[in-house]
Amino acid sequence: MNILLVADPKIPIPPKEYGGAERIVAILARELEQRDHVVDLLAGPGSQSFGGKLIVHKTPTRSYASRVWRKMLFQFLVLRSAWKADVVINFGRLDYLEAILRTSKPLVCNFQNPVPQAEVDWLLSRRSKNIALVGVSASQLEGLQPRGMFSVIHNATDVEGFHFCEKPHDPPYLAFLGRITANKGADTAIEVARRSGLKLKLAGTVSDEPGGREFYEKTIQPQLNDGIELVGPVNDRQKQTLLGGAIALLFPIRWKEPCAVTVTEALACGTPIIAARFASTPEVVRHGKTGFLCDSVDDMVNSVRRVQAGEIHRGACRTDAELRFSQKRLADEYLEVIKELLNK
Repeated sequence: MNILLVADPKIPIPPKEYGGAERIVAILARELEQRDHVVDLLAGPGSQSFGGKLIVHKTPTRSYASRVWRKMLFQFLVLRSAWKADVVINFGRLDYLEAILRTSKPLVCNFQNPVPQAEVDWLLSRRSKNIALVGVSASQLEGLQPRGMFSVIHNATDVEGFHFCEKPHDPPYLAFLGRITANKGADTAIEVARRSGLKLKLAGTVSDEPGGREFYEKTIQPQLNDGIELVGPVNDRQKQTLLGGAIALLFPIRWKEPCAVTVTEALACGTPIIAARFASTPEVVRHGKTGFLCDSVDDMVNSVRRVQAGEIHRGACRTDAELRFSQKRLADEYLEVIKELLNK
């Protein structure tokens, strides 16, 4: 098949550091290319080709005129790029699809973020046929209508790109990887590490969202010392070292994370997960098998001790990643959605 993948222009495909949705696009494109599909990609500057055409578009500036112009140009690029495609898979903003929604070109829309009902209503008011909707967890789709139009395809990771680490690093440490924000629970990770008597490596970016810098400077920065190390943004090689060497990945989220790629990357390294029992984590972490689901900081501290005692087998984490979160599984499920869409 000829498949067009559409991504937002802010982060290149694949991303060099931060970029969860962009990483999924890259994994899917690479696997589809290996299966001899023609993969065209419409993405931002710095993106790479996956065998087919690479169509580059730029993110708008903050000016109103720039946003209007880029939106119009993007709609034209999608429409032109989809001309020879058998199907379009969209990972970008829905309002950029206004033009193609007025055609009958088969379209798969992936939702990586929380999904407002109004967004679904807007989409289906413009196209109700030749369209498939994909969420990344059952938790993400709770309460949405029409639920029957959605498939759930959990995010994956490049399992083959991560090496299994049978033993954690000595001296031991815990890892946190993600935006260093309140909703990601970076401050909770520090508390857990301190109470466990272990070093913590904080990796990720300081958020440019409203309040992000203030949270970092007031809550995180004063606590940085020899036991709490700020690693900063990491590339894939650095991520392998960070996750593979950790006793466990701390994932103390406070928001409804749809399906974190960080968790599956840690599992691919063989690293157990200690997560808040919230949102999609019960779908990803197998309690007592690949990590622990926790309801409080006390639970997390106790779970660290259980991991140190060897209750979680690192080989089971790797096997779970291979079976449930591989690039092969991701492509299989997308191709099944496409097959059903085209048959209709």
